[in-house]
Amino acid sequence: MIFLESIWIWFGLAFVVGIIGYSLFLNDRKIRTLGMTVGATVAVLAIGLALYYFVDTDRKSIHRMLTGLAATIERDNLDGILEHYVAQRATQTRGLARANMAVVRVTSARFRDLKVDVNHLTSPPTALVSFTATIYWLPRNLADLPMERPAPQIVKFNIELERGPNGTWLVTDKCHFTPGVGAGL
Repeated sequence: MIFLESIWIWFGLAFVVGIIGYSLFLNDRKIRTLGMTVGATVAVLAIGLALYYFVDTDRKSIHRMLTGLAATIERDNLDGILEHYVAQRATQTRGLARANMAVVRVTSARFRDLKVDVNHLTSPPTALVSFTATIYWLPRNLADLPMERPAPQIVKFNIELERGPNGTWLVTDKCHFTPGVGAGL
């Protein structure tokens, strides 16, 4: 999996192939050896880039889903959140989203330290996901007033996702978050 999710592995492999080929070229000084070295290095890099950019993994699709969810939250689009990112049967999570978005306006949401554990043996497949989010928010009654950027809120999330239609990932009712973890940025 690391070969599909990290582009730096492929740069490292191409570098190693290049070094080995160049040392062979230094020993025999044949232009054919140098040409084979360049070709092998470019081939390793091309294969790596193709795998990285064209093979979708669960981790990449979950990262993409969370990025889309954060953007939808920043746009203050509750209907979009409920339609595209929360499972229909996740009534508790849907209620929490409605209640929280009724009282706060999120101006910025970013996540880091993403950990994904996918279980393909369940039906539908599920993923246990944990990450830390930095959220800037204002109470709804102050959201339209001009002011400085609010202070960040650090929140630790542990959620379960299930694979929905068309291969999308949806948040279930197993959505736990702990506000206030960490001290600032």
